[in-house]
Amino acid sequence: MLNAEQIARAMAAAGFDAWGVVPAAELSDAKRRFTLWWEEGNGKGLDYLGRNVDKRFDASLLFPGAKSVIVGAVSYKNRLSMGYEGDFDCRIASYAHSTDYHTSLREMLREVATELAIADPQRAKICVDSVPLAEKSLARLAGIGWIGRNSLVINPRLGSFMVLGEIVTTEECDTYSSPMEEDGCVGCGRCLLRCPTGAILTNRTLNATLCVSNKTVEQGPAEWGETHGWFFGCEECQSCCPHNATAPLHTNPRFDALYDPRHYDSNFWAKVSRSEAESLFATTPLVRKFKKW
Repeated sequence: MLNAEQIARAMAAAGFDAWGVVPAAELSDAKRRFTLWWEEGNGKGLDYLGRNVDKRFDASLLFPGAKSVIVGAVSYKNRLSMGYEGDFDCRIASYAHSTDYHTSLREMLREVATELAIADPQRAKICVDSVPLAEKSLARLAGIGWIGRNSLVINPRLGSFMVLGEIVTTEECDTYSSPMEEDGCVGCGRCLLRCPTGAILTNRTLNATLCVSNKTVEQGPAEWGETHGWFFGCEECQSCCPHNATAPLHTNPRFDALYDPRHYDSNFWAKVSRSEAESLFATTPLVRKFKKW
């Protein structure tokens, strides 16, 4: 059986800023809300979300024999997260300034699994968002934060500039976390007003068809259309959030910027070749965009 205090020490040592542990049980309410959202056509361009729905909302189906899910969050906020100065027309979301978070999170989660003596693949599965798992719902249940009006997990100290990772394990835990009772979005609707395309819905979900981040990350050039100054991703609904205004900058060196996006304007992107771009940004999330050129 896992010990909650041991988990806390291991997560902190690996560089996580917040964490919790929840039972590996079916998330029936979250699954119902997702199904309605999907049937209303809000997931256009995110076809992978429509696959493995049962596994996504039940970790014991994703990893047979699972008893617990350890959820971790780490901040990536940097000095450009709250916005660029002037009218720079090729903004890049701040999570893409550093080493690909999939790589960083997997390394951190493996460290935790090793420390907890559950690194055996028969005992634990490492998950980031490329694995079908309802991580935002799990993060809420783990007490990491609440689901904000912009559909993201918001922590009262860290804000929403966080990435999430999980360890699904066959081990039970002596103490499980409780959801955070706080809802810091009550009375605030800045993100809804700030979204340049009206993609944020009033039920704390979004219409991916309209989302600038979906267009610039998931879609090919033919679908980009007007991106409101964003080249990769979009952070309009985060940079206006009062919780992010007071959140500290990241402290985990894995999320230090590898380049300054202000050095790459529209003239650069108009001239650079795919191979050159892939070479320059090979270890960052930005490389994903060039595969669609």
